[in-house]
Amino acid sequence: MKKKDKSLIQSIAISGLTIAGGFLTRKLLEKSWEKSTGKTPPTSPYSEENSMKEVLVWTVATGILVSVSKVLLDWTFSAGADQLSES
Repeated sequence: MKKKDKSLIQSIAISGLTIAGGFLTRKLLEKSWEKSTGKTPPTSPYSEENSMKEVLVWTVATGILVSVSKVLLDWTFSAGADQLSES
């Protein structure tokens, strides 16, 4: 297999795994929210069943955790791919 093709496949795999990891992180956060508050996470800032505080906490928590997990997963998978390509 050509080095360019191998690199493309690794990039696609890393992107897919990172997206899947971000999705799983969000799902875990949703379950944690439901357990801790007894309510479903806010999906609309205009819903009357959620306070502005809940909407802001959900937005900040989701943004931070999903972003951090994507960076960590991308870094981890990239490091692993670099080690494989050196072999």
